[in-house]
Amino acid sequence: MKNISLILITILSFNFSFSQEINGNIIINSESVNQTNNSVFINLENSISNFINNSVWSNENYSELEKINLNILFSIISYSNNNYVVNIEFQASRPVLNSSYSTPVFTFLEKNFQFEHIEFEPIIYKDNQFESKLSSLLAFYTNIIIGLDHNSYILNSGNNFYNVSKNILNYTNQNNIPGWNSSYNGGKLNKFWLIESLTSKDSTEFSDFVYNYHVNGLDLMYEDILSAKKNIASSISTLKPLKRRNPNSILVKIIFDSKSDEINDIFSGGSFFDVSSVVSDLNYLSPFFSNKWNSIR
Repeated sequence: MKNISLILITILSFNFSFSQEINGNIIINSESVNQTNNSVFINLENSISNFINNSVWSNENYSELEKINLNILFSIISYSNNNYVVNIEFQASRPVLNSSYSTPVFTFLEKNFQFEHIEFEPIIYKDNQFESKLSSLLAFYTNIIIGLDHNSYILNSGNNFYNVSKNILNYTNQNNIPGWNSSYNGGKLNKFWLIESLTSKDSTEFSDFVYNYHVNGLDLMYEDILSAKKNIASSISTLKPLKRRNPNSILVKIIFDSKSDEINDIFSGGSFFDVSSVVSDLNYLSPFFSNKWNSIR
């Protein structure tokens, strides 16, 4: 897939079989629904799992080591006559070079998503037209996640996947599908502004961060911990112009919703340099997590 494939194969001397991009784990939580027959939810879980894991989302080969780990939790709010209202939490991570560790790259909550799905009916997606609410949503987020994964290895290499997601959003809006416009969910943290931000010129610092944090930071840990931590601190600092231009940036929120625990662990585990500057940057960029940042020593 990427140049990193050759590095991993050379260093670790594993034999890989090539397969799809996603290693998806789908969970349907129906505890809030009074439904005596839970088989419908089990079958929905299986249908979504087959769709995510067995679809080919790009023309590139991913080895088992390169696969994106994706957890999707569907919390069912209501269900009646094949109609669902759910909250969906996406959590994606990618492997770190020369490590068994998987680093989070995307955490996002889709609230009050409504769709219809008939039991045992296959989930169909076509990239040039609208098929269903469920397939559109899953394809939308999956392409964003693959784009982020690409960008975490090669700068700006995820843009084509972001554009696919933007096309999905355009098709749904053309079909007047609710939940995809700019005002959904209060007009801030929604699909429209997520993909609008990722595909705008305003995302330069975000893309630079995703690349440098991983390639020059986490992937360097096995070789030079001090340089890796300094590079991570530098990558965090480069987000400040984005924050100044857009104090409520959805991209900044995504970073720290995904990375706050990891960043806290990185700099709490013996940084070997003065962390006061990075703590100051973190408090400016994401004051919501100030308790974590201020515990860094």
